[in-house]
Amino acid sequence: MTRTKIEPDRILTNFLRVNLDDVNASRSGNWIYPDFPRVASLGDAQFPRVGITIISESAEFMEINGDNNYHTVSFQIDIVSKKDLIHTLTVTSEALGTVSSAINSNRFTFDFVPTAISFLGYPGDTYGTVTQKATNEDFTTPAAMAADVIEWAFSTGELNLNATDVIADDGRAMIATYTVAMDGKKACQHLARQIWKEIRNNWRTDMQPRGLFAPKLLANNPIPLDEELDLYRQTIEIQFNAFNIGEGL
Repeated sequence: MTRTKIEPDRILTNFLRVNLDDVNASRSGNWIYPDFPRVASLGDAQFPRVGITIISESAEFMEINGDNNYHTVSFQIDIVSKKDLIHTLTVTSEALGTVSSAINSNRFTFDFVPTAISFLGYPGDTYGTVTQKATNEDFTTPAAMAADVIEWAFSTGELNLNATDVIADDGRAMIATYTVAMDGKKACQHLARQIWKEIRNNWRTDMQPRGLFAPKLLANNPIPLDEELDLYRQTIEIQFNAFNIGEGL
């Protein structure tokens, strides 16, 4: 289907509206727009916000005697969230890594305490207990731990597995489910990562029919807290290529 005269910032907006999960589960409606985010007149319940702006565009002819153009277009994506406004997010089946004999010396490191850990391809085979410890020094000796138990250190994020499971699960890929409470800064950081992840993983199937392809991450920059508005902001820059932008993509 030809999409006549649809601009690339609208293409990217539509894509993110479909693919990006909202960390603010209490609201409905759009929160991603093809412009800079509006912030001054919004209440807390309307955050976070995402704005998409074209910051540069160039083009060159594709053939000597033709009129078709090959474009390079760069976007600035601004994510804005309120300080001390907490959003709770549950993440399921996130990859941890593969179990090996060195797992308790070259440890897995995980930002959040997992609520459940299982194995890719083995949905009924799980570690039933995840115990939080203050530091690595508080870890139990692996040989003394019960089966299907994992320890997680608050100070480092590292995991400690019991000796029996290290042998039994050697070579298996571990996945985790966890719940995380994100404030303004963490919400911005999370959404920036998710935006690039969705583009990176889905542009071939969801983006190319709409005219944008070959994405490149140019920058991912946190902005200091705006004290007057109590806002955190994260800005990412992403570049795409396209043919004959705005002429029927």
